Amino acid sequence: MKQPRISSKNLWANHETRVIEVFSLALGLLQKETLLPTQENALNRKLYFCLLRANRILQAKNRGFDYPPIYEGNNQPVFDDETRALRENKRPDFQWGFIDNLENDPEKSAKHYIVECKRLGTSTNTTWILNRNYVLHGIDRFVKAEWGYAKSSKSGALVGYIQNMEMGEIFREVNSFAGEISFPSISPPENGWIRNGVNKLNQRLNRSEVPPTPFDLRHIWVDLRGQHNAS
Repeated sequence: MKQPRISSKNLWANHETRVIEVFSLALGLLQKETLLPTQENALNRKLYFCLLRANRILQAKNRGFDYPPIYEGNNQPVFDDETRALRENKRPDFQWGFIDNLENDPEKSAKHYIVECKRLGTSTNTTWILNRNYVLHGIDRFVKAEWGYAKSSKSGALVGYIQNMEMGEIFREVNSFAGEISFPSISPPENGWIRNGVNKLNQRLNRSEVPPTPFDLRHIWVDLRGQHNAS
């Protein structure tokens, strides 16, 4: 029987599956820590080391990666920007890339999976509403040319650190804020909410400013309620 041809599309799907697997396991490791910082940057740094631990676990099962993620690295150039684009000054929280050797044009062969992270819940700061900023400073960065996260990629991910509130209430608020600026709703987890664990949700975005479109944004929410100190 003739073997099916491997395609760049299949390579990307396989890469995404591996990235999501490492992040899901790493977020589970993060969730098990008894004391965590509250602020996003400190959480991201903790997550970086959890990613390395999770990757080692998966490598023992012949999965994972032989190279690390990039933490707080600038957006990389893409082939259709003739000069340095504004997006190249922006820094997504994580990116995990690979070389697509099936791509005919070597200048298009570098592919990067982008992962941004944001806090979810309520905040004592009345000017920084977490669930709204998950949309305005999270989802929006995959849509607006100024940020251009995951340009030239079919999909990316947005991690949500749940710090308080009920998950269903957060979900409703986030979708309400998304609707205010005409973003499509996020789909709920297929098998219901997992307390004290990791939840995976999906959203399909139309990106007129950042090709390609449509774009699949994977949402990975980890329940960190009760895991934080006062910092």
